[in-house]
Amino acid sequence: MNYLELSIEIPRSNPSLSDILVAFLAEQNFDSFSEENGKLLAYVAEDKYVRADVDEILGQFGVEASVKVIPQENWNKQWEENFSPIVVDDNLAIKAPFHSETFNTKHTIVIEPKMSFGTGHHATTSMMCRLIAELDLNGKTGLDMGCGTGILAIYASILGAAKIYAIDIDEWAYENTEENAARNGVGNIIASQGDVEDIPEVDYDFVFANINLNILKKQIPTYARLMKKNAVLLLSGFFLTEIDQIKQVCADCGLTFAKCISEEEWTACVFEK
Repeated sequence: MNYLELSIEIPRSNPSLSDILVAFLAEQNFDSFSEENGKLLAYVAEDKYVRADVDEILGQFGVEASVKVIPQENWNKQWEENFSPIVVDDNLAIKAPFHSETFNTKHTIVIEPKMSFGTGHHATTSMMCRLIAELDLNGKTGLDMGCGTGILAIYASILGAAKIYAIDIDEWAYENTEENAARNGVGNIIASQGDVEDIPEVDYDFVFANINLNILKKQIPTYARLMKKNAVLLLSGFFLTEIDQIKQVCADCGLTFAKCISEEEWTACVFEK
């Protein structure tokens, strides 16, 4: 059986469109996704591809896709090429179950992404991991909002967090978090499907949210309300040019800007309460 690769150019003005398209295409039998040079790559078994339905989705969002056939014998190679190991400084290596390499890093996390983002390949994820490594999480309770593969929650657990609530609006994402947590021997992540109104009413020592600008602006007030005094908020999913909007919302919620880092025009920030 052959696979098809759809390559979709994502407008820089609307980076969150990737997440939206993943949700729609997952309902059309697409079973894996990755991002590469501003493009969303989506894969589907050739016999499950319904062109008319996919064209309708793409037309709805004003984007087009090029289609390439990947012969069956090359599918595993294509998968491995898209999900190569990632090393974040000397602190963390992120690899898939089929990678045999070992790394001279403090920690290694094994992630099978399925239909969820968060493999570490995207600049926002790797920057979040870089900032998390700087935190003292021992015995603390946190929230990973928009958890995807669960990589941020898993990393927090490895670094000593006592309990992490992981929430994603997509069912396949939170289930992927549970699977990856078990794969890494992590048992203190409570994963669930939901949105901002479903965040457990808990006093959080830390909150991670790697989503997108518009959603963050709506949800930051809830994060701030649930954060303890001296708690930290790590945010990413937006461009460096948009940081002033995030700073303003956080300031309005009583959060103080601590630092930011940037990569490939994306940025990640730390705020404190």
